[in-house]
Amino acid sequence: MVQVEENKRIATRQRVLKGAKLVSMNKWMVTDCTIRDLSETGARIICGDQMAVANEFRLFIPSENSVRDARVVWRRGELIGVIFTSAKSQAPVTKFNASAS
Repeated sequence: MVQVEENKRIATRQRVLKGAKLVSMNKWMVTDCTIRDLSETGARIICGDQMAVANEFRLFIPSENSVRDARVVWRRGELIGVIFTSAKSQAPVTKFNASAS
């Protein structure tokens, strides 16, 4: 008998392909990444440099000019699953998003 894995997501996810940046909470480190799935409560992200990704960070999405705090809930290879820990807000003008326009 095959057991079906229960979907633990609170919100419906949408497949996307968006460039983003992971910004450390102290703003000392910025890592490029790609968002593959996105919902109101979390995201699935591809990031080649796992060593640079802390357990908590800010996710900056240049195409939306938005930023959200996030926490890692799982890691598999270069994939990271995150849950958002803040509401979406407009990104402040900084050196990492000034070139995005």
